[in-house]
Amino acid sequence: MSYLWNKAKTILRRYLRRKHRVNTSVKNNSSLVRVVVQKSNMYVQAQAIASDGSVLASAWDRKASGKTKSEKAFAAGKDLAVSLKKADIDTVVFDRNGHLYHGRVKSFADGLREWWITL
Repeated sequence: MSYLWNKAKTILRRYLRRKHRVNTSVKNNSSLVRVVVQKSNMYVQAQAIASDGSVLASAWDRKASGKTKSEKAFAAGKDLAVSLKKADIDTVVFDRNGHLYHGRVKSFADGLREWWITL
């Protein structure tokens, strides 16, 4: 049983190390809008946050169409990009929030890039 506990602690430690590394690099560039991605086992949610902390736009793949989770994340990225284009925002900083850049997080970023949002 202690093996599982140690493995869980190791996974959490790695996640927190990645999160800290990403946050220090992203928050230093405070003049740009930050897109923060939050991921669960079922959904991907993202918010566009201004430098003063106000939320400019948000997207959630629960309402998105697609067969797989990655396709839904891609559609949610498109929805957020459309909202950002309406607010005349072309350049954002992508904060993956400690999650690895593959799978649904990468699909979400590709959905943003399809609408010419520069990350």
